[in-house]
Amino acid sequence: MVYDFSKICKTYEAKTYTRSDFAATRCPKCPAVGRFNLHGSYWRHVLYFTKRELKHEYIEIKRIMCISCETTHAVMPGDIVPYKLLSLIVILLILNLIYAGKEPVLKIAAAWRFSFQFIYFILAVFLKHKSGIYNFLREASHGVILSELDSAGIVALVRRPYTQFQSDYIKLNKRPCFMCKFFNNANAPPVGLITPNMAAT
Repeated sequence: MVYDFSKICKTYEAKTYTRSDFAATRCPKCPAVGRFNLHGSYWRHVLYFTKRELKHEYIEIKRIMCISCETTHAVMPGDIVPYKLLSLIVILLILNLIYAGKEPVLKIAAAWRFSFQFIYFILAVFLKHKSGIYNFLREASHGVILSELDSAGIVALVRRPYTQFQSDYIKLNKRPCFMCKFFNNANAPPVGLITPNMAAT
């Protein structure tokens, strides 16, 4: 997959991409740069925030194919989490309500119209990634991050700005944060970046 951090879910439009958009993009699978053909698209569900409201959208994701190694890659907006319905900011806001806001899970579930089991699933995902996120924050800050950092502190550091966090996390770990499908598998799909420019958040 290839992440385009000039776009987020609410600004992403698959139809606007042309071959020239990938002229400086390195293939995640091989050393080739800019050798891509447009290769169709697919549709996926996503939940994100727009105008302070939770929006469920069915968005079209662009696909490209590397001419050199013949692998195909999905072109993802900067705030999407692979194999997850919720966008990154929605996950972080739920975690912030729990850890910083001390909101009960049942109250969050009722307010957001999620099942309480789903909220607990989001918590489980965070706890699975927590040590990895903490290690990333320490490495990215060159050890400035305190040795003792609780869950609320970790969520606060990830939230602002969250697209910058996701971009830096991918560069260091070669995979997006909260992507669980390949958590215990070193052979996760390779990830590339189109641009270091961050979308407005």
